[in-house]
Amino acid sequence: MRLSEIGDKEIVDLRNGSRHGQLWDAEMLFEKDTGKIKSILVPNFQSKIGFLAGHDFMQLPWSSIIKIGDDIIIFESQ
Repeated sequence: MRLSEIGDKEIVDLRNGSRHGQLWDAEMLFEKDTGKIKSILVPNFQSKIGFLAGHDFMQLPWSSIIKIGDDIIIFESQ
């Protein structure tokens, strides 16, 4: 799949149902030697206390992604 095909999909945690924005909101970390996706950094909206809170991110290993569907990317947090 191309990033343009999955960028607008919502990222959701299977464990608690929390939403973490769209893939466009995330950053990807790559393996230096292979170029494969190692993990993604997604916004962690649950940790924000208010509008003045700084940006907080969760690092998701690529292996934690369970399913990439038509409208959603499902991962399972640990």
